[in-house]
Amino acid sequence: MFKNFTVSRREHRAEGEEDEEEEAEEEAALGEEDRVAAVANTTIEIRKQSPNGTVAFPTKAPSSSRGKAHTKRVSVVLPGSVRSVEFSNLRPQTRYSLHIFGTTPGSRSKIHRVTAMTGESGSVSVDSLQSQVSLSKLSSGATYEVSVMSTMGKRESDPLIAIMTTVPAPPTVLQAVNITDTKAVLQWTPAMGQVDRFIISYESAKTPNVTVTVMVSGNSVDQQLRGLQRATLYTVKALSQKDSLQSTAITTTFTTASAVKASEVGARSAVVSWKSPSVAFSRYRVTYQTAGEEAKEVILDSTVTEYKLTGLFSMSKYTVLVQGEREGQYTSIVTTEFITGKLRFPFPTECSQELLNGALQSGEVDLYPEGKEGKAVRVYCDMETEGGGWTVFQRRMNGKTDFFRTWSDYTNGFGKLSEEFWLGNELLHNLTSMGPVSLRVDLRSGNDTAYAHYSSFTIDSEDKHYAIQVSGYTGTAGDSMRYHNGRPFSTRDKEPHPLGIHCARAYMGGWWYKNCYKTNLNGLYGTNSNNQGVVWIDWKGKDSSIPFTEMKFRPAGISVTTHG
Repeated sequence: MFKNFTVSRREHRAEGEEDEEEEAEEEAALGEEDRVAAVANTTIEIRKQSPNGTVAFPTKAPSSSRGKAHTKRVSVVLPGSVRSVEFSNLRPQTRYSLHIFGTTPGSRSKIHRVTAMTGESGSVSVDSLQSQVSLSKLSSGATYEVSVMSTMGKRESDPLIAIMTTVPAPPTVLQAVNITDTKAVLQWTPAMGQVDRFIISYESAKTPNVTVTVMVSGNSVDQQLRGLQRATLYTVKALSQKDSLQSTAITTTFTTASAVKASEVGARSAVVSWKSPSVAFSRYRVTYQTAGEEAKEVILDSTVTEYKLTGLFSMSKYTVLVQGEREGQYTSIVTTEFITGKLRFPFPTECSQELLNGALQSGEVDLYPEGKEGKAVRVYCDMETEGGGWTVFQRRMNGKTDFFRTWSDYTNGFGKLSEEFWLGNELLHNLTSMGPVSLRVDLRSGNDTAYAHYSSFTIDSEDKHYAIQVSGYTGTAGDSMRYHNGRPFSTRDKEPHPLGIHCARAYMGGWWYKNCYKTNLNGLYGTNSNNQGVVWIDWKGKDSSIPFTEMKFRPAGISVTTHG
C-alpha cells in the first residue's frame, strides 16, 4: 500500500517541557474529532515469541493524560515491504517515543505513535495517541512482539510492530555446600524463564583484587569451585544471561576449612586432628566413611581437636569430615583422606586371628565366619587370658540379663556383649565347626578364682539339638563338664531327650542337661538354694551361686603369644 515508511525515534530528556513540533505533526495528520476516535479504538497486542508459537495479550488502550517532555529526534526511511524495525543501543531506564507513517507519491498516512520505557524490570509502558496501557507480569528473559493498530470508523490502520526482550531474572537461593580446605560446591535455584548461561564470579578476602569468573550452562544448578585457599573467606556472585542481557547479581559468602591431619594410621585405626578455628563452635561432628560402607559419625566436645578412629577396615581408603556446630547448623571445618594398613587376616574368622592382626586389648570385634563375602558378626574377644585370642560366648556378672529363655532365644543369642550375654547356639556351632577348638571356663567368687580347660570342644548342628562334645580337661575348677558330654541343649520350651524331670524348667536355665547337672552356668543368678543358682559343683557345690562366669574358645593346638 505504501512505497516507504518513515520511522522516528524521540528520546525524552526531561519532564515538564512542551514539544511543539510533535504536537504540530500530530494535529496536521489528524483532526480533533478523528484523534479522539482513534484514541478510543487503539488496540495494542503483545506476542511472546517461543519455539512453540506465540502467546497474545490483546488489550484496549485506556485514556490517559499526556505528559510533557523535551525530546531528541532520529528518523529513518524504510522500504514499504518492511514490517518491523529493531532499536538497539538505547539508554537504560529512558523514555522513548516512536512514530511511523507511510508515504506514496502525493499522499501520506496518519502518524502512529508508541512510547516505551527501557529498563531492567519485566514490564513496559506503551503510549498510543495520548493513551497508555501498562504491560506487566511479562516473563523475564523472553522476547515479545509489540503490535499497535488504530481504527477510525471502518478504516483500520497498518500496525506498528516492535520487538522487545525483557531482562532475565537472577538465580535464587545461592549457597556453598560440601566445603573443604580447597574445594566447595556452589548451588543455586534457577528463576523462571530460559537463560543462555549463568555467570559465576568469586574472590577471596586474601586477594580482593583478583576475581575468578566462570560461565556455565543455563541448565546448570551447581558448580564445583576448586583450587581454593585454606581458611579463607570467599565472596561469590551469580547472575543470569539471555542473549546480551544480564540480570542483577545475587551474592553469598563462605569460609574454606583449615587442614586436618591423619596420623598413627594402622590397619584398623587412625588418629585425626585439626586446629581449633577462630569461629567458636559448641561442638564438633566427625564423620568417616569408606566405599561400600555406611558413614559413621561421632559428636565431640568443642574443646576436642583430636580423635582416634577405630574398627576400620584394612587396606581401605577413608574420607573424614570434621564439622563445627553453631546455632544448630553444622559448617565444614576440615576434611582428609587416608588408606589403612595391611592385615595378616583382613577378614578374621575368630579372635585368635584378630590377635595376630595386632589387636592386644579385649573388646568387641567383627568376625567373618563366611569370609569376605559373608556377613560380619559382632563378638567379644578376650585378648589377655592365657595369651589371648579367645572368642567369648557366655558371661554372667551382675544378674541384669534373664537366662530363663526359649529355644529361639538361645539359638540366636541375647544380652549385651559388654555385660551378660549368650552368643547363640547357631553361631557357636558354625564357629566351632571350622576346625578343632579348645574350651576355657573362667570362674570367680570374691577373691577366689578357678578355671577349667578342655582341649576338645564342639557344638553340633540344630538337627542334633546343638549337642555338646567336650573332653581333655585340665585346670583348677574340677571336671564338671564331663557329666554333660554328648547331651543335647534344652530350654524351658524344648527338652529333646528327657531322662526324667524337665531339667530346664526345674532349674530355670538353658543348658546341656542330663539328669540334671553338675554345672549349670545359665541358672538363676544369685540364688543360693534349691540347686537353682549359677553352679559348678566340683568347685563351690550345689548351693553356691557363682557371681562371675565366662565361657570362651579358640583354635586347639596353637600357641598364641602377645605382641611386644
